[in-house]
Amino acid sequence: MGADELDARKSVHVVDYTPSTEVWYSDGSVVLVAEKTAFRVHGTILATHCEIFKDMFAMPQPVTPDPNAETYEGCQVLRLQDSSTDLKHFLKTIYDFTYFRPGSKTKFPIVAAVLRLGTKYDAPALRQRAVDHLSTAYPFSLEEWGRRASKRLVPPFENELAAYIELAIETDIRVVLPALYYAASRVPLPDVLTMLHNLAVAPGVQWDVCRAFLVGREKLLLAEQASALAFLQPDFPRSDCRGSSCRQRIDEAAKKTLPKPVSDPEPFYRWCMDKPDEMAKNIALCESCQGTVATSIKNGKQKLWEQLPDFFGLPGWDTLRARDGLDVNDDQDSA
Repeated sequence: MGADELDARKSVHVVDYTPSTEVWYSDGSVVLVAEKTAFRVHGTILATHCEIFKDMFAMPQPVTPDPNAETYEGCQVLRLQDSSTDLKHFLKTIYDFTYFRPGSKTKFPIVAAVLRLGTKYDAPALRQRAVDHLSTAYPFSLEEWGRRASKRLVPPFENELAAYIELAIETDIRVVLPALYYAASRVPLPDVLTMLHNLAVAPGVQWDVCRAFLVGREKLLLAEQASALAFLQPDFPRSDCRGSSCRQRIDEAAKKTLPKPVSDPEPFYRWCMDKPDEMAKNIALCESCQGTVATSIKNGKQKLWEQLPDFFGLPGWDTLRARDGLDVNDDQDSA
C-alpha cells in the first residue's frame, strides 16, 4: 500500500472530531482522525515504527503551504479509514511499552488491532509481536498445544475461533490456521458449520475456508483412526501383554469408537486422544499394554500434528513458520 492511500483529505476546515483523552500530545506534529476521534501524535515517532508513514512524511512539502489543506493548530490532519478503537490500541502500543509488551498477557482486541494496523502501515516489529502472541494460543508444535492453557499470552474468550480465523485471513497470517482448524474439528459439526457460515469475510473466501476445513477435518479423523487409534485394530501388536482380558477390553473400546471418522467424535474417542495414559489405565489393561497403548497414541498424535497443515491444504510447518516470522531458532531461544 502506498502513502497516497492514507486518505489525507484536504478540505475546508471543519472540526467534526473529538480529541482523544488517551492519546493526545500537545507537542505533537500530526493529528490522526479515525471515525470521530482525533489523536495528536508525532510524525517522527510514527515514521520510526511504520514504513508507510515514513514514506509519506519524507515526501517533499510545497514551499507555500496549501491554504486548503486541513490542519489543527498548525498540525497536518490525516483522516484514516480505521476503527478509532484499533487506532487507539495501535498508538498506545507505540507510545507505551507496557501497554502491549513482548511475552506479556494481552487481550485479543489489542493484539488484533496491532496486527491489523501493523500490517496496513507496514510496522514489521509490531506486527511480529502480535503474531508471536497469537501463536501461543494456536501454536505450531504439539508440545505447545498440550500446554497452551497455561502458556497462552492471549486469554481465551467466547467464540474466539471465528475471531481468530477472520483475523488470520484479513492479515494473511497462516501459521495459526492448522491449530485453529484442529480446534474447530473438536467442535460439534453443526456448531462449527454455523460459525464458518457467519464469518465476516468475502463470500468467495468463506467458501474456500469451509471447503478447506471440511476436507481437512475428514482427512484428520481418518488419519487419527489409522495412526493414533491404531491400537483399536485387531492386528495391533501387543507382544508383551500379560492380561487375559486385554484383547476383550480393547475390542469393547473399539466398538465405542470405530468406524465413525466423519461423524462427531464420541467422548471415548476424545479421551483416547487427549489423555492416553489415563485412558489406558482406566479400561483396566495390564501394565504392559497400558504402556504400549499410551505410547502408540502419543506417537500417532505426533505424526498427525506434523501432517496437520497438509490436511487443510496449507504448506508444511517449516514453511508456515518461516513465512510468518516464527523461525526454527525460536525453539532454541525458548528452550
